[in-house]
Amino acid sequence: MFSHLKEIFYLLGDDRRRLPWLIVIFIVSSLLDIAGLGMIGPYVALVVNPDALSGTSHAQLLATVGLSTEPQDLLVILGLGLIAVFVLKAAAAILINRSILLFSFKRVVQIRAFLMSSFQSLPYTEYLRRNSSEYIYAIHGLTTQFQGIMQSILRLISEGLVGIVILIFLALNSGSVLGLVVILLGGMILVYDRIFRRNIREYGRLTNEHATRMVQGIHEGMEGLKEIRILNKEEHFRRTVTDSAKIYSEIYVKSQIIRTAPRYLLELILVTFVVILVLGALSLGQDLNALVPTLGIFGIAALRLMPAANTIYSSLAQLRFGRNATSLLYADLKQLEQRSASATKQTVSKDPEPFQTLTLQNVCFAYPNARQSALNEVSLTIRAGESIGLIGPSGSGKTTLVDVLLGLLEPQLGKIQYNYQPMQERVAEWRANVAYLPQQVFLIDNTLRCNVALGVLEAEIDEQRFSDALQKARLSELVQELPDGVETIIGERGIRLSGGQRQRVALARAFYHGRSVLVMDEATSALDYETEHEVVEEIKQLKGQKTIIVIAHRLTTVQNCDRIYRLDKGEIVEQGSYADVVGSLK
Repeated sequence: MFSHLKEIFYLLGDDRRRLPWLIVIFIVSSLLDIAGLGMIGPYVALVVNPDALSGTSHAQLLATVGLSTEPQDLLVILGLGLIAVFVLKAAAAILINRSILLFSFKRVVQIRAFLMSSFQSLPYTEYLRRNSSEYIYAIHGLTTQFQGIMQSILRLISEGLVGIVILIFLALNSGSVLGLVVILLGGMILVYDRIFRRNIREYGRLTNEHATRMVQGIHEGMEGLKEIRILNKEEHFRRTVTDSAKIYSEIYVKSQIIRTAPRYLLELILVTFVVILVLGALSLGQDLNALVPTLGIFGIAALRLMPAANTIYSSLAQLRFGRNATSLLYADLKQLEQRSASATKQTVSKDPEPFQTLTLQNVCFAYPNARQSALNEVSLTIRAGESIGLIGPSGSGKTTLVDVLLGLLEPQLGKIQYNYQPMQERVAEWRANVAYLPQQVFLIDNTLRCNVALGVLEAEIDEQRFSDALQKARLSELVQELPDGVETIIGERGIRLSGGQRQRVALARAFYHGRSVLVMDEATSALDYETEHEVVEEIKQLKGQKTIIVIAHRLTTVQNCDRIYRLDKGEIVEQGSYADVVGSLK
């Protein structure tokens, strides 16, 4: 438990400095509870016996401040005072609940923002080690659980303080009756917790495990819908999601039953307490009228202690249930914060230095746990305005080479220089000049306008630049055909556009953002010959104006390139003009 609390304290970050202020609010609220309980006894006694307060300290206090001590007047004064105290107590309870919710939600927003930023900044090789569903679940699922844990801890402190203060008050009134309450309530909670503490912790671990599988199944089933439907394998992914969801639900139901059952057991304890107290008084021959004020105080106190005890146990159960989520989140956050502290953040000015040259010298790269290198002593130079083609069979290292060129992968050996300076010092500036056009263009489920000006707030889109980008990418005719023009929603991954149109949207995006280097990674391989020819012709018009790096299987795609590199097994085996390289293959 200590290590768990240590992890929670770490995850609270700078917000832990607000905890003392919250505790002060909790203490004030508990004092209001005591004030309310302190007034209930005299009020009940006065109702039962109008002369009960005559000559007491309560009557003397009222007389001192100039108030009437007549029984009827006392009933009115104490009644109004009782209402006022409970109004304040209700207001304090609402304030506490609001403070707890604001505290937990604010911290979760901060953690989600940090995780999103950090996951996006991970080295590419490290990012690939985990399934994307793990990142999604960490940002959404684990943080949601931690939000519940924060609320549970704060409510545990709040209700714990209330419980302690009420128990002290009851001890001053009747130690023997208090002992009975403590034995009944405390004994039940301890026995119940002893029985189920391990179960609830295991349920938390299993919940995270199956929730992650469920997210993965949903993501894969939706992402590959077309291929899955053609193969008639919908049932496989439906079963994966259903099985995980079923186990998740069963485990969650069990954990909820364990957490909520004490409420009903506490009601049983409360009734048992009252019956034992009355029967005990009868057996001892005591006057039951004299027991009424005590029953009133302890009855109201029990009504307050019962939800407090239930909240305390429920919070403890939530802490155990969230043990696995806290550990996973703690491991992620600590590792990411350490990486963030050691990383040097590169900034790019609004007008980055224009691209001049990119040079690779004897670059070697191997993926983790791979038996052989993906790139082996690769050397090449790309100058501004050149068109470079990269060809070779599947697995020859073309895509790995482009990932190295883009700064996504860092080579183990060799040097990369951007504008005659080490790449690692200029990678942000290099990327500020690059547009990446893969085979499957990244498009969001939004308007054509928002896809072209990706990452720019709609109100801040430069209309002239946007119009020029559409014109250069030859999208003007498409815009006229769309039902809502540039405001047309193009669907998830641009599903409402053809392959060629999606590639043109990517080109328009590069023009809008003013990128001088176009990297085309098999960008035309999924297009038919006619559409590919159109896109190639459009790229041809950019020759000399833009630096173009083309990865292609089809040799016709690189026929207009100034220089072609042919790769095989991670090595450049041939380079030269299209006639030299392609001619040698015939």
